[in-house]
Amino acid sequence: MAYQSHGARLAVVGTLVVVAALLGCATDAPTSATPSTPSSPPVTVATDTIWTARLQRVLDSAVRAVPLRGVSGAVVLADGRVWRGVAGLAAPGVPMDTAMRLGIGSISKSITATLLVRLAERGRLTLDDPVGRWLPPIAHVDPAISVRQLLNHSSGVFDITDAPGYRDSILANTSARWTPQRTLALLRPPLFPRGTGWSYSNSNYQLAGLVAEAAGGRPYHQQVRDELLVPLGLTAPFLDQYEAPTGPLPGGWVGGAMNVMETRASTYSAAWAAGAYFSTPEALARWWQGLMTGRLVSTASLGQMMATVGSENYGLGIVRRQLVGRPVWSHTGEIRGFASVAAHDVAGRFTVVLIANENPAPVTLLAGSLVSVAASVVVP
Repeated sequence: MAYQSHGARLAVVGTLVVVAALLGCATDAPTSATPSTPSSPPVTVATDTIWTARLQRVLDSAVRAVPLRGVSGAVVLADGRVWRGVAGLAAPGVPMDTAMRLGIGSISKSITATLLVRLAERGRLTLDDPVGRWLPPIAHVDPAISVRQLLNHSSGVFDITDAPGYRDSILANTSARWTPQRTLALLRPPLFPRGTGWSYSNSNYQLAGLVAEAAGGRPYHQQVRDELLVPLGLTAPFLDQYEAPTGPLPGGWVGGAMNVMETRASTYSAAWAAGAYFSTPEALARWWQGLMTGRLVSTASLGQMMATVGSENYGLGIVRRQLVGRPVWSHTGEIRGFASVAAHDVAGRFTVVLIANENPAPVTLLAGSLVSVAASVVVP
């Protein structure tokens, strides 16, 4: 029950069929859409029935060919046009709806990292502060680890989701509310001395959330809303178990069983700042577009977020990668019942988000097909 999987844990059965089907969707005739511009006019829902139909076919094909229970996606273009679409089921007999909020898993880390960067811009902390400045002693956490090392996973802190018995403990009492302190009590000795290696660890973002609360003086989720959601006019995202749902929720399947809603209290309270946000794909895509176009942090701060380390090219809550041969800034997420990916295309200046209400699911593959379609719209 990992919060995040960089490779998106592709389903083996049916993958080759999906590749052929979805790439076919991405290579239809050119569209009549106009090129994007660097400006940011008010968001409008796209009405071009050529490219939007091609995007919809990606989702429809995924539900048929993988098969997936349900999927929801959105694309935000640089010129303000927005596409949103769904396919499949939210629950037996209930179709997916674009208004539904889905678990975004470890894409929550992008939100947490951005909050810490905003706090640094406001002079509340520096990214090179040692965590010992902000947190009491925690077993197996070197107090000299910097905030930056938490955010780029070079801290060496053990990943609590790998602790023996962690998953069983989460599921043993699904109504239990986990605190970050209870979760971090499962830590084991570090994997390596701070700054000498790289290893993805959900524990880093539990610690980062606690640093944000100490430096910002308010609960983590309240700071996220005030600093990162309100400025963009976004109301759909919410931190599950810490905020009430802001809209309808679909069911979520794990290994063929729809049981995630019964495990939300323990699963999502334990995830917290590492993976507990829900959102519509459209709101999340608009958030990513705002981040990557300088509406949330300064150019200098975004440059710091883009300084990558390790084998995964991990920055501060964002990952540099290639998707269908195009450079993107991205993050994926996987949490019980949901699999997700967000990707901002560097050349086209557009953002794609795709979330399935099932895990594992080949969301990165599907997002690549959406990127291919969107790229054909914005090419000059």
